[in-house]
Amino acid sequence: MILCLDGEVARSSIDHYRLFLHAVPISDKVRKRREGAFNGAAAGVPFSWKAAAQKITVARAFACVSMAPPVPAMTMKKIPLILAALLAGLCLACQPDPSKARLERVLTTSWQSYCRHFIKSDGQVSLPEEGGGTISEAQAYALLRAVWANDAPVFTRVYAWTYKNLSRVHTYGDSLLSWRWGRLPDGSWGVVDANSATDGDLDYALALVLAARKGWRAPPGLPDYRGEARRVQTDILAKEVVALTDGELLLTPGNWHELQPPYLVNPSYFSPAAYRLFASISSETDRERAAERVGAVRAPPLQTDVEATNNSSRWVRLRGDTYRLLGQLTQGLGGQPGVGLFPDWCQVDGAGRLHPAPGKDTRFGWEAVRLPFRVALDGLWFKEPRAARLLTDKFLPFFKSQWQAHGRLLAVYTFDGVPGVDYESPVLYAGVLAGALAAGDRDFAREMALKILSFYREDGDRAFFEAPDHYYANNWAWLGLALYAGWVEPGKAY
Repeated sequence: MILCLDGEVARSSIDHYRLFLHAVPISDKVRKRREGAFNGAAAGVPFSWKAAAQKITVARAFACVSMAPPVPAMTMKKIPLILAALLAGLCLACQPDPSKARLERVLTTSWQSYCRHFIKSDGQVSLPEEGGGTISEAQAYALLRAVWANDAPVFTRVYAWTYKNLSRVHTYGDSLLSWRWGRLPDGSWGVVDANSATDGDLDYALALVLAARKGWRAPPGLPDYRGEARRVQTDILAKEVVALTDGELLLTPGNWHELQPPYLVNPSYFSPAAYRLFASISSETDRERAAERVGAVRAPPLQTDVEATNNSSRWVRLRGDTYRLLGQLTQGLGGQPGVGLFPDWCQVDGAGRLHPAPGKDTRFGWEAVRLPFRVALDGLWFKEPRAARLLTDKFLPFFKSQWQAHGRLLAVYTFDGVPGVDYESPVLYAGVLAGALAAGDRDFAREMALKILSFYREDGDRAFFEAPDHYYANNWAWLGLALYAGWVEPGKAY
């Protein structure tokens, strides 16, 4: 029997009868490289959806879910669907804040379940959709969650495996991560694709910075967290950031970016809060080296200090240029009017103008949904006014209007705000929750947190927000709730 822990959420909401009948997001970096794994008739819905649909027969036995409507069926048929949706939203609106104890129990239990079922004893995150392999994004998510769950032993294991198996320092001389690891043609296991994925590198470096801020120490024989974070940051600037004609800096998706404009861009990789921390580390390193020269017989080479100073200024420049680009995106893209949403992918020419990326998805989908969380961190951690302004101008009003009109939010929208699918996902609710927190709208954030909790299930020793094997959705649902609970913090400065 499956135990549900969302008793505080009203059962009259139609979407609660959904149970497992919704599609599960797969990271785009996995999706675009695995042909034949998806149902073409359902545009990105895995074949596993069919298996999930079969669970509805089991779902009828759920002790915690009443499959009957809250009022007689004949009466419900007379109520317009839009009114039913509005009532569903109101039911959530009248609920009290989730208790701290409840949030901590769900976060702790689901993290422990994730560690048991996804993280192997050696620290590798094993992904079912990768045949037991992994990607740099997954390793970085595990590190970030370990930091915010205050789980130093798991962090140590994941870092050790990631450094030994994915760091390109062993083969290419830089500290970026190879993005994909799995079974090789000869049957052995190793790096399948040595190119980098910038989001994985940024999250990896951020996790190392946060671990260092906690005072955690790396395992013997491995680089210390702060030093490795510095090296990764330097290589991100060198190999994954390009300068446009006017000197504007642009973050690209990886070391495989185009040699000249136009450049392919994934806005969901942009992490202004991380840029701020990285600039701070570069400045601190510069000051420390200056202090070390006092009384020294011979000063370190000047180039080392210049590099640290340049890195700091480049992170500051990149943060500013990122906000300018995101502001442009909210206004429109390729003739499509902007409603405050961001595309999964776009293209930037040498003059900094934005265009749809040929052959790439421009919807606010499984990639772009991560951006509000990353921007919100800059507002919540550092009171960055540009973050709050970006989220309150159009983004949050759009989703509040959708919520008020329909009582639910859908998993994907087109760039100009048209629903792209007819199902929900906790990933979308996590992104909107983050935006609401950064905007200071605690009431709307509470409703989003309650929605995420309504997805939560426990089945034996497994605790999850989506189908148990789908790592991406379970990660982002957890991150959204952790942000709401106050777990996602930058830590103290050195």
